[in-house]
Amino acid sequence: MNIKLKKFIEACIAKGEAEETGNVKPREDRKYYKIINSVYSYLKNNHQLEELSNLLDHENVYVQLWASSYMLQLSGSKAEKVLENLATLKGNIGFCAEMTLQEWRKGNLKF
Repeated sequence: MNIKLKKFIEACIAKGEAEETGNVKPREDRKYYKIINSVYSYLKNNHQLEELSNLLDHENVYVQLWASSYMLQLSGSKAEKVLENLATLKGNIGFCAEMTLQEWRKGNLKF
């Protein structure tokens, strides 16, 4: 597996678990977000964004959330379906997926 994708996965899981448990430390949260966003930017700038599509079926819901959010622009219907499924879950993950879909459908998300 691509080392960048591995970092993306690890950061998604760490960020999501911290948010879900309420143990979010702002410095760590920013660190994880920067990793997630820098991998996304790298893939986008190198025309490799489709690599995130392999993560839409990842076993971890936090990885699915971030990958599907970024994939809305390339693979809208599949990414929306993933987010719709995540939106049915309880807790922060469901809320984030629901809000992402809502903002995407309003045209407020730009990548």
